[in-house]
Amino acid sequence: LLQTRLAPQVIFCALHPSSGWFSASHPMFAQKLKDRLPRLGVQRHLELACMPPHLRHAASVPGCGSRARGTMPLVTTAHSSVIEQPPFPLGSQELLDQRLSAQHKSVDIDPSLVDTFGRKHRYLRLSLTDKCNLRCSYCSPEEGEEPLVPAANGDALIADEISRLLRLFVTLGVRKVRLTGGEPTIRGDFGRIVKDLGELRRITDEPLSFGITTNGVRIARFLPQLRDAGLTNINLSLDTLVAAKFPLLVRRDMKWHTRVMDALHEMVADDSPFNVKLNCVLLRGVNEEELGAFIDLTEKLPIEVRFLEFMPFDGNAWSANRMVPQAEIMEAMQLHLASRGLGPARRLPPDSPNDVARLWAVDGWRGRVGVIASMTDAFCGGCNRLRITANGEMRNCLFGEEGWSLRDSFRQGESDQAVAEVIARGVQAKFVKLGGKRDMHELRERGALALPMMSLGG
Repeated sequence: LLQTRLAPQVIFCALHPSSGWFSASHPMFAQKLKDRLPRLGVQRHLELACMPPHLRHAASVPGCGSRARGTMPLVTTAHSSVIEQPPFPLGSQELLDQRLSAQHKSVDIDPSLVDTFGRKHRYLRLSLTDKCNLRCSYCSPEEGEEPLVPAANGDALIADEISRLLRLFVTLGVRKVRLTGGEPTIRGDFGRIVKDLGELRRITDEPLSFGITTNGVRIARFLPQLRDAGLTNINLSLDTLVAAKFPLLVRRDMKWHTRVMDALHEMVADDSPFNVKLNCVLLRGVNEEELGAFIDLTEKLPIEVRFLEFMPFDGNAWSANRMVPQAEIMEAMQLHLASRGLGPARRLPPDSPNDVARLWAVDGWRGRVGVIASMTDAFCGGCNRLRITANGEMRNCLFGEEGWSLRDSFRQGESDQAVAEVIARGVQAKFVKLGGKRDMHELRERGALALPMMSLGG
């Protein structure tokens, strides 16, 4: 009825008859209900879910007159009965402790990785550097850069700090790690970091999923080491299949395009252990006419071609007119297939409840097509991601404006337990969607509060 696009599951709901508060255990479901409940006569509804996390408990029930203190609505989770919470003063540690204990309890994840909406954060995206050897306009400003090895007293995390951070997150319950950037392979100690990942994988009882997002320029030389470390999930960023257009998009030599294409074919060879996804950001007037050529790659190659909507970040000149939305992408895909005399692509189920791509496949073809519609069809309800910037700052959302420095905690000599408490504060502060913004237009207005894409790791 509500077209929620949720995986089959039980959703607990509660309505407090005297106050009119409504609560749902799934944030996407709650968001869908927000505009519908007034028609049912509910006066107060889901305001809690849209407030900054640190102020949620301060909202009062109708008639109380004060927003400084108040009564919590009924809170439900998918694995517990209804919990009624008493009023607490703003910022109370006791309230935080009760909230943590009321989250989804599981033996395999620490409460510090569960936010106030019950989302379990098992996926860590770690940016090794905010530098890149390409200058894609949607990702980075135009200034240049050089490869580096971070100094021990510099801004970026060094290899030993990265190793400690990864071990801590895995201990807390993270089961998926992706190395990002910038371009992660330009670090002089990249090989050391990959080796440490492999050792972590070997000493961990539960299976870990390791991946990397790369532009492919330098990846070929590291493929044997990535294979040995078990880092086999490779996302390749490539926005054009036309070599002559490559310098216009990335401000680098056309011959680099050949290196990227050669690496792509090596990674998808029949005896290759790698699982490859090709990410393409479609820009109107730049590369949207190549959509059919990208889709055709999935006929012969076992890859997932994913089209991403253009997202607003600091310095990338975003506008809604330059973005190619999901609906237009899907229409163009079906028209392209029809022009080849083929039937329509069929929709595939997600690989997991936390998948961000909507998937399609053509019968008889080896690969598949995905669309990541961050702007027109946000998938925040199932988000399980945390991000670490190259300077060791944890961000709980790609569009968030606040960070928590784990690097400073390390360098001040704090214990892993103390660092885990910093992580918990960051996770608990996560908004229900889009970093607390309503839509893509509000996201654009953040200005310098939004880090560049290359600082966040995508």
